[in-house]
Amino acid sequence: MRPDLDPSLLTPDERRREVAAILAAGLRRLRDRAALTSSSPPENPSETGENSLEAVPENPLSVHVG
Repeated sequence: MRPDLDPSLLTPDERRREVAAILAAGLRRLRDRAALTSSSPPENPSETGENSLEAVPENPLSVHVG
C-alpha cells in the first residue's frame, strides 16, 4: 500500500484495487525468484537414453528367412 493513502479514507473499490496491486506485486516477485533459481540449462534429451530414439543394440523384432 502506498504510504500517502489513509485506508480509512478509501472506498471499498479503492481498497480492492490496492489489495490486488499488492498481490500482483507479490506474484511477480515470486515468479521472478523462481526464474532465477531455475536458470540451469535444460537437459539434452539425446543424452538421457531413456527417451531417445536411438536404435537398441539388440533388435527384438526379427524376420526369419528360409
